[in-house]
Amino acid sequence: MTTPLSSPPLRSDPHDTKAPGGEEQAQHSAELAALHRAADAGEAAAAWVRELAGRQSKEDHARALERVADAVVRVSGREIVPGSDGLLTEELRYTLAADAVLGASHTTGTLPELHDGERMPLAAVCAIAAALPSCVLGDLAAELTALTGDLATATEAGRTATAAGTARACPARRPRTLGADHADPLDRLAYRRVFDRAAEAFEIALHYQGDDGELARAQALHNALAAAGLGIAAAALLRVADDPALGLDPDQWEHLHRIAAELNVRVVEDLGGANGDGTTAPTRPRPA
Repeated sequence: MTTPLSSPPLRSDPHDTKAPGGEEQAQHSAELAALHRAADAGEAAAAWVRELAGRQSKEDHARALERVADAVVRVSGREIVPGSDGLLTEELRYTLAADAVLGASHTTGTLPELHDGERMPLAAVCAIAAALPSCVLGDLAAELTALTGDLATATEAGRTATAAGTARACPARRPRTLGADHADPLDRLAYRRVFDRAAEAFEIALHYQGDDGELARAQALHNALAAAGLGIAAAALLRVADDPALGLDPDQWEHLHRIAAELNVRVVEDLGGANGDGTTAPTRPRPA
């Protein structure tokens, strides 16, 4: 059994008069870096497990998941002791094997309340975390780095499932179109910009058509719609990206915002507040 330590021991003692060679020092540095990455990944995984604990309606399940979170932190940190036997205590093995997915089922007769898709990442987090201390029996730096990456991936999968489950629980909202919320000054600012651009395009087209016939009005309307379309599409993409019911991850959210900015960066800036608070109308350029 390993003995809990406040921090992983170093292979070289600063008080040792015998300095390690270059190769040994490089290995020590690689192991130390791997140990730090493992601890960080364990903290991130434990934070997610604590989110699951905080969502439980039964206190017994919440406490069981809190124990799982504490165990993940412990096995990804102070239980990884170079030179040890790499084994876990019976308590840690049981916590990471049973409490994770069963919670306090033996006393409540129920399973922990988890969203669809959360149970598998939770089991993976616990299995990977439990394997981390055994890396001391092989190539510590390489094996620990590989498992740490897997732990981070399992945690991210769990967070994605959590976000999706939370999104599914959101009440349906009526879609908002640009200009529909006149109480929002940023919405009014963006709407005025799109309207002014459309009106300008309409007037210019009428001016150059040379008459007030049906064809001239149709061409002017076509130009107005073309001028307004990109801004309206950009605003719609922002509304979609910001809808919590979709449960978008940060990369997906950023992708939609990037497309919106490519369509009409000024409208994106207006809705984000970059062009002021919406209390002053933008200056409308006049046709030459």
